[in-house]
Amino acid sequence: MESSFDKQQMSEWLKEVLPNALEECKVPKREDEVIIVYEVNRLFDWVKINRLKRNYPNSIIVPIVTEHLTYSTGIAIELVLPALLIKPLQKSKFLRIVKKLYTSYQDKKASTLTMLELSQQVSQHHTSPFREAFLKRLIRGEIDNEQEIIQSASFLSTNCIPNIVLLIQGYIDSDAIPHDASSNITNVFRQHFANKAPLSFLYFERYLLLLMRIPTEYNSFKHWTVGESCLLEVIETLKKDYCIHLFMGVGGVFQDAMHVKESYSQARKARRKPPIDNIHIRYYEDLTKHVQLQKAIHYIEEHYDEQLTVRDVAKYISFSPTHFSRLFKKETGRNFVDYVAFTRLIKSLPFLRKYDYTVEKISSTCGFNTPNYYSLTFKKYVGISPTDYRNTTEILFK
Repeated sequence: MESSFDKQQMSEWLKEVLPNALEECKVPKREDEVIIVYEVNRLFDWVKINRLKRNYPNSIIVPIVTEHLTYSTGIAIELVLPALLIKPLQKSKFLRIVKKLYTSYQDKKASTLTMLELSQQVSQHHTSPFREAFLKRLIRGEIDNEQEIIQSASFLSTNCIPNIVLLIQGYIDSDAIPHDASSNITNVFRQHFANKAPLSFLYFERYLLLLMRIPTEYNSFKHWTVGESCLLEVIETLKKDYCIHLFMGVGGVFQDAMHVKESYSQARKARRKPPIDNIHIRYYEDLTKHVQLQKAIHYIEEHYDEQLTVRDVAKYISFSPTHFSRLFKKETGRNFVDYVAFTRLIKSLPFLRKYDYTVEKISSTCGFNTPNYYSLTFKKYVGISPTDYRNTTEILFK
């Protein structure tokens, strides 16, 4: 304990019920069976507790968590700790737990509190383990030194630190049962990638992040034929067995863990672009790096609801229409007309999900010449009509 007042207070409370049990500051041996009380003042203290648990397997460890870190108390469940306390300490709760633990200690049992009792002490709004907190900080670029990566080895082995990120969204057919969609997706991924690559999942309600560590000899997911084959199998299995349709953006591979945030950023960007071959997958590496064509694509995305021609966009970037058309197809994998149509289709999706606009109004709003052309384009790429898509259920990941 950092506070001498807290130590003294706890000592006085203990003397009331267990006058001969207190041995403060004694350094236990590995084989000793003792109760260790450890104060959690920062997130990394959970790593230290994990080390204590490993170094003193016969001991009972009780964390005392400071108020500003109560959101992290779910880690106690993952570490299978029998109890925890939250500051400021309450005498009655403290003594009740101590009595139970001491009785258990005397009887040489592993734990006293049930998981239900433990869960009641955990924050109701956040029960994510330290591993999840670390991965979220990793993709947000909040980890900027190698020491934190090294320290993560206590709860995330080196071969599990991700080097690529996939951003996943999807919907369920209107006649399917949606409540198990999230778990079905993660289970199917784990089944198909078992013994091939370590997987981690992060949930962000409207999308799911799959963090993966592919074999280090590959600098692209596309070059890992086994992995790409598994990914396609996952998509087909979910579609066939669960009526779940996935769409994802795939970032690049970064062996330096501190650069995994870039893979996340790339996956987000790729997800918003028209795919080349498979509607379900868009690779960031397939996006053009040609500066002038990037400018043209940005122009298309800004003016998608207007009448766009090859001549207009080519003129905007000072290219001849012929040269622009040829280069555009080479760099994007689609001809100009298809690319514009697909961009308009993507822009129309929120109108189908969030608003009660008619198909006629949506087609007009998004730049399609006629409702029929919009419906035909939608059916061509998505596989169902705009009306049927509106009746599907967007997957919310929890």
